[in-house]
Formats: sequence, structure tokens, C-alpha cells
Amino acid sequence: MQKGFATFEIICVIFIIAVLMSAAIPNAVRMIDRAALDYETKKLYTDLRFVQSFDRMTYMQDSHFKTFDDESVKLVVYPDRYVFEKNAMYEIYSEHYFSYGVTAAKRKGTDVWQIKFDDMGKPKNNKDEAISDSLNLISRRGKKNSIVFDSVGRFRGGLEE
Repeated sequence: MQKGFATFEIICVIFIIAVLMSAAIPNAVRMIDRAALDYETKKLYTDLRFVQSFDRMTYMQDSHFKTFDDESVKLVVYPDRYVFEKNAMYEIYSEHYFSYGVTAAKRKGTDVWQIKFDDMGKPKNNKDEAISDSLNLISRRGKKNSIVFDSVGRFRGGLEE
């Protein structure tokens, strides 16, 4: 009796490992893609809440103390990133690039979303019109997460397939 493995046995083991890997790799890629999309949606949602609370605070100070027109902040969303800007000075507070493979969907007729909030916390665009729309983040595999705005000042995160 000989010790060791035959070539046929080694080929069978390699074939079994290849079949298992071919099933595992697409699932891992899908899971990583979903995690990146969820992370970016939650981060954008949190930053929108920050801008909303900052603008409410600024307007509150504006009405009780002194004018802070140049202190209000807007969030500008590009397809590959978003930035916080001062309204009057276009000074960038911070900039966040989306994870690889995540992009913001284009808005009707433009590549850029500009979101600011009034004293009641209602989302407005750059022309001071109420936003009643949804901001979509899309992964490289076509999955889509939405942040839905209504004209009353609420927004919520949702999932679309």
C-alpha cells in the first residue's frame, strides 16, 4: 500500500474548493456592496439632521440676538461626494466622498442637490422652494437607498429594490 494522495484525489479536492468559493464570493461582494450603501445612507441622513438642527439654531439666534445670515449652512450633494457650505460665502466646512461604487442619483436637470433648511426645519432648495422629492444613493450593483423629503420638514430614509 502506498502512502500519500493520488493526483485524482487532489484534483477532486481542488474542484470541491473551487465550487464552494464560486458560491461564496458573489455573496461576499453583495454583502460588502450593501454595507457600503447602508453606511453612506446613514451618514448622509445624520449629516442632513445636523444641517437641519444647525439652521434651526442659527435662525433662533437670528431672531433673538443678532443677524447670522452668513452662518447658515447648506448641504450640496454631488454624484460622488457632498460638502457643507456657508450660504453667503460658499466656504466649505467639510467634504465627504462616497465609498467606492456608491453614487448619488442626478436630480431633474442637474447633477447637484443643494439642501438648506428654514427656521421651521423645512428643507429648501437654493431658490428657497420647498423640497418634496427623494435623494437616491445607488450602489454599483444597482441597489438603491432613498432619503425622502416632504414639504412639512420631515425626511426619512427608505430602501428601494
